[in-house]
Amino acid sequence: MAALAAIIVLQAFPSSEAVRLRNAVLIEPSTPSDFSWSPEQIPAGFLLDATIEPEFADIVRKIGVDRIADDKGKALALAGHLTENSHIERPIQSDLATTYRGIHDGAGYCSDFTAVYLGLAKAAGLFAREWGFSFDHFGGHGHAVIEVFDRQRGKWMLIDVFNNFYPVYAESSQALSVDEFRAFLNAQGPAVRFVKAGPGRAGMKYEDKLLAYYRRGVDQWYLWWGNGIFTYNAHPLVSALGHVSRSLEQLGGIAAGVHPHIRIIQTPTNEPMIARMMNLGKLVRGIAVAEIALALVAVGQLLWIRRIKRQSRNGVDGG
Repeated sequence: MAALAAIIVLQAFPSSEAVRLRNAVLIEPSTPSDFSWSPEQIPAGFLLDATIEPEFADIVRKIGVDRIADDKGKALALAGHLTENSHIERPIQSDLATTYRGIHDGAGYCSDFTAVYLGLAKAAGLFAREWGFSFDHFGGHGHAVIEVFDRQRGKWMLIDVFNNFYPVYAESSQALSVDEFRAFLNAQGPAVRFVKAGPGRAGMKYEDKLLAYYRRGVDQWYLWWGNGIFTYNAHPLVSALGHVSRSLEQLGGIAAGVHPHIRIIQTPTNEPMIARMMNLGKLVRGIAVAEIALALVAVGQLLWIRRIKRQSRNGVDGG
């Protein structure tokens, strides 16, 4: 058991490699239709919330988002609210309420912003989904963004909440979806310009650096298969393990079935990366099954030894 555990532990450092192990377990096969749906046809297995945390509903009312008529206006108001005080690039990685307060105090990484945004979007009556892309073949070096469905236009709208911008077509000023933005990054679409989502700081001041950043990970995009952030946050196992460590919290969420899986956009250049991740996932799951089996055997042996000792003592007492 120790040897099998060591195989996993040795591959979990640094933290970016621990993320790779997690992603390897969560990867599921994908097709183009996994990314082209609308909220009217939510695909099977996509994790959703059934309730809204009252604190987040109060935040939406307090900042007046519920009084905005259109989805684009609501989406940008939420993004602007989260970035208005941002100035410290420091991870929070806690429960939703704590993460919101940390962002309000100026801290947070991209995944902190996307997690809180999903909760606020749900409270505001918007449908949002979270995307990630990596720079290290689906490990822990990467970025997270949000895509909101604009019901008035009938299409998705990409917002980089952490960097406080959204892309629009230069000529029409129409907001782009993830699919349209990736086409532009691959030199397959019309010219694009970047618009600040809110009045806060710009995460990247220079457009050329922003484009270079995104193009580094253009073939490593994946969709988180769920936006049930309140359900995840409220699960007893997730809550209990979250007080110990972020990694254990996520393991608890995976075990409880409330942690979303991921669907990777497949491209000709990322097929070898996906294959390696799928094989790594099989290895991790195989080791987990073996550890459970060995633990059951060990428990059985301990019970058998206790029984033998008890019978031996009874025999001596009877003599």
